[in-house]
Amino acid sequence: MVLLAASASASDWNRGVAYYAKGDYQSALAEFQDFARERPDAASAWYYIGLCEFKLKRYKKANLPLSHAIDLLEVQTPDSPDLEGALYTLGFSHYLLSEYEGAIGPLKSYMEHTSKAGRKVDLSARRALGRSYFFLEKYDEALGLLTAADADDQTKDAAYDEYCAGVIYFKREDDDNAIAMLQKAAKITTSDAPTLALLTNSLMRKAGRSGSDADWANAVTAAEQLKAAKDDADSDNLLGRSYFGGRQFDKAAGVLEKLAKAKTDDGQLWLLYGISLSRSGQARKAMEALEITIQIVPDSIPALRELAYVYESDKQYQQALRIYEKAYAASGSSDASIKESIERVRALAAEPH
Repeated sequence: MVLLAASASASDWNRGVAYYAKGDYQSALAEFQDFARERPDAASAWYYIGLCEFKLKRYKKANLPLSHAIDLLEVQTPDSPDLEGALYTLGFSHYLLSEYEGAIGPLKSYMEHTSKAGRKVDLSARRALGRSYFFLEKYDEALGLLTAADADDQTKDAAYDEYCAGVIYFKREDDDNAIAMLQKAAKITTSDAPTLALLTNSLMRKAGRSGSDADWANAVTAAEQLKAAKDDADSDNLLGRSYFGGRQFDKAAGVLEKLAKAKTDDGQLWLLYGISLSRSGQARKAMEALEITIQIVPDSIPALRELAYVYESDKQYQQALRIYEKAYAASGSSDASIKESIERVRALAAEPH
């Protein structure tokens, strides 16, 4: 009877391996389950049961047999490549279920066992571990893994790792590193809108701090690439603001006009639009836009000053004086530069014309 049972078990195993090799994972699963019932301490049977469930994309069902296989393998054959395979597959099961906390332990153990054995660590496991840390906002742990790819790797997976690293650096306000990572990602996925949007934001923030014309020019280039990749209001917003920061006021006004008219309660947007019109010599339209800004935000000192400047440039000195005085009052009568403007315009208004 023992011999017959052993023969039946061996037959189940051989059939299971044959089915697995042909990609018939459902049939293989049944054979390995039969084998495991006869030999419940057979780690390889539990491993293959887990593998079959994984191949069938039943990741929840894969976890229990893989965990059992790992427990047995750690006792029976701790140096076996099967242990590494079980850890790898269990980690990926959790990862594909978005169970990132559960993915970290098996994937770390897989990498440790594989490195200790002198075998090559699979890049996919490194990626999944790095991304698991990233999604859990464990950024210190994520960065080293996400930036470990070969410099020659030009795959979309590499681009996404670089994007994730860029997100981390951007959140840390490290724009130099954020820009470097995002530019690498953008070279691979040239029309990926999230990458280009974050790159534009990082370039604009850097340019705002440095005041460099070159930095603003880079921001404009990225924003134009974003606009080409994704033509929507968000892209227009970044494009208009980058034109504004780069003092390309004609272009800024053209983009911001559509946005401002679609958002009649956005005082900041109307302010940028009004200033763009003013600085590009469109005085009448600037007056209208800045008047609307002041209706939305009555005490906006930048809007009041710009509107007063437009009236002054148009030699409407009484109007300019009235608005400069309003801006001075809004500042708490403490802005010396506005006071100087008041005195200058008052003198101009008093001159005979």
